[in-house]
Amino acid sequence: MVVEIVGGVKANSLAILADAAHLLTDVAGLAISLFAAWASGWEPTSRYSFGFSRLEVLGALLSLQLIWMISGFLMYEAVHRILHRAERVNGKLMFLIAAFGFLINSIMVVWVGHDHHHHPHGSCKPGDHHHHEHGGQEELCALAKGGDGKDEDETNLLSVSTENSGILNINLQGAYLHIIADLIQSIGVMIAGAIIWAAPNFLVVDLISTLIFSVLVLCTTIPLLRNVLSVLMERVPCEIDLSRLKDGLKRIKGVSDIHDLHVWSITVGKFVMSCHVLPEPGVSSRELLNRIRDYCKRTYGIHHVTVEIE
Repeated sequence: MVVEIVGGVKANSLAILADAAHLLTDVAGLAISLFAAWASGWEPTSRYSFGFSRLEVLGALLSLQLIWMISGFLMYEAVHRILHRAERVNGKLMFLIAAFGFLINSIMVVWVGHDHHHHPHGSCKPGDHHHHEHGGQEELCALAKGGDGKDEDETNLLSVSTENSGILNINLQGAYLHIIADLIQSIGVMIAGAIIWAAPNFLVVDLISTLIFSVLVLCTTIPLLRNVLSVLMERVPCEIDLSRLKDGLKRIKGVSDIHDLHVWSITVGKFVMSCHVLPEPGVSSRELLNRIRDYCKRTYGIHHVTVEIE
């Protein structure tokens, strides 16, 4: 970031300064993420009974706002320079600094992406997880109806796998998106620098690239924004099909009917469920409650379940 600030001023390149500004946003965003990750481990209190996991979401939202503000300023400055002829840009220095940024960003993409590529990116579609979960659901229903221990072991393995693969750190996603955006911008600035290096009077390329890549950076924030809004609006998580969950609960031994079923997220990957259950005559409420909680935990990774037995 420091190299790009100094080099951008010396080269008089707004595109390089734009890349440096996005790196500054990354630093601020990662600092917020680090604090949120630390705060999410705080113990719940009498006033914050769910704990502080949602600070992670608020931190991601603040990071998004920083990106939008800086991108908006850079777009304004680029338009201003287009309307008022800009000073000469050093295309050679611009290209070399952008190449340095490309090298660093490439290393970061490989490093962060190694643990990130298997996580969902907010584009979860109905059915992405349901086919996999359905097998576990049938096994668990068989267990609830009186299956053997082998089925229980298989369901345990399935539930652990599903739970681990479904956990998504929303701030890691934000960091990965930042790095991808910076990598794309570095490529664009390299191309713009090469053009200005070859044709020194073609300065508008620097400004156009700033506009284009500022818009691209804004577009990369859309999936993260969707996840943040989904959590804050308490939308049903995309990993969970509410109708399939309801049908599965109805098939549990001792359940007559389910209503007032709600599922939401404290933060991405941490699900909460509440429902009202009408039991069959003569069924033990404690046993029924344990079956429902066990089913939700094993099949959908819902660890916080509140059930009202009517």
